[in-house]
Amino acid sequence: MRFIHFRLVGPAIIAVAVLIAGMATIPYVGIAQIDADLRQRQETLVKHNIDLWISDIEFSLTAWTIWDESISKIDNSFDLEWTDRNIGASLIGTSRTRFVAVLDHDDQLIYSRADDSVKDRGFFTRGIPAVVKDAAALVANVRSREIGRVIEGIPKPVSISRIEVLGDDAVLMTAALFQPDFGTARPKGERAPILITAMPITGTIQEFFGTRFLLDDSRMGTLARVAPDRAHVEIAVGPGGEPQVLSWRPPRPAADLMYRSLPLLITVGILLLATGIFAVRISRNAARMLLLRERRMRHAATHDFLTGLTNRALLQPEFRSLSEKGPLAVICLDLDGFKSVNDTYGHAAGDDLLKIVASRLRAGIRQADRLFRLGGDEFAILMPEVSAIQAENICRDLSHSLAQPIGLSKGDVSIGASFGIKLVEKGETSCDTALGAADAALYYAKASHRGSAILSSDIPLARPEAEPIAPVVIRRSA
Repeated sequence: MRFIHFRLVGPAIIAVAVLIAGMATIPYVGIAQIDADLRQRQETLVKHNIDLWISDIEFSLTAWTIWDESISKIDNSFDLEWTDRNIGASLIGTSRTRFVAVLDHDDQLIYSRADDSVKDRGFFTRGIPAVVKDAAALVANVRSREIGRVIEGIPKPVSISRIEVLGDDAVLMTAALFQPDFGTARPKGERAPILITAMPITGTIQEFFGTRFLLDDSRMGTLARVAPDRAHVEIAVGPGGEPQVLSWRPPRPAADLMYRSLPLLITVGILLLATGIFAVRISRNAARMLLLRERRMRHAATHDFLTGLTNRALLQPEFRSLSEKGPLAVICLDLDGFKSVNDTYGHAAGDDLLKIVASRLRAGIRQADRLFRLGGDEFAILMPEVSAIQAENICRDLSHSLAQPIGLSKGDVSIGASFGIKLVEKGETSCDTALGAADAALYYAKASHRGSAILSSDIPLARPEAEPIAPVVIRRSA
């Protein structure tokens, strides 16, 4: 805080002295540099926040793309009815996706579905072939990353996204590779099917991101149309593939201070001390506004805007910090029954439900534990210094809490939760490996007994149907 005050106040005070002495050109160099540094910092934060938002959208698609049954029903033997029900209708019904297409291993279109709410929008009135053609570059990128991959355990997502702008329409296009999770089904060839989704951005893209990141006078256009004094980041492509940039008027506290103070300093030179105090006061206000805006943007980069929980951006640093101090439990949990609430009451009710779930999870964990929302209805918890029994007991208490009826504006609902637990010794493994093991245990818990908690060490090598283990069943109240 003091450092920023110095950088803002110092040039202002120097400007007063230099102007009185007749050296009016010197302060502008320092003022321009300060504003340039602030502008670059804001551009970096906006770009980082947009990348995190897209990353969260891509991760949410793994529930459909990393799934043995998708490989079996789409690649091994194409089942149109299954694909429409479990891919098209499910994605459109449980997320903000409004267009779904599936390409086979030869990149030929074998399935598509568009929600009625977007059929009259300009981006989609061009027809399904045009929308799929727009995703050609994304598909090529996924194919290039598919070659030579070695998969061990639950595979990592292979996906890529970009925002496309057509007139006033802006759509987030994503291409993601279908992959098996437990290996009960494998692609019949060297290439697997690809999922293409399109998620319309509410309103205009400049309004969407301008409001989200508190940007002043945000606009969209080509780089050639952006004035030199405006901050900008490249975030989308136009109809012909030309880059589209989001631009806005950056904060200029140092320049504003100079312009406000200059007439007064010239005309009231004899009141040097009073003018200096006035400049310091204004600069402090500008610094507070700048710091407040930066804190908000940093918070938005590391926290889920719906529930207020930390997001996956802080998961790896927290894991590294806790695992270096001692053993910990990595827990993945997924809500049972959330989809039916979304289908019955709508997305607004689903959002309210997630807020209540987050509140109950916060209340049910210890002060030393760390709670994260990974996306959709998936959460993660880091619990330092716990045994397997303690971790299971905490999961049991959390499940009991979540099983209590939840009052929403449209009625009372009941849900449950399944848990996967991975115990990590001090410095034993990486965050991704531990999270993958906990996620695999979660998958097994949902497959063998919903509402249970499974330790990763208890997962048998055989398929769950062959020799099921006795899960830790979490009783729910009536």
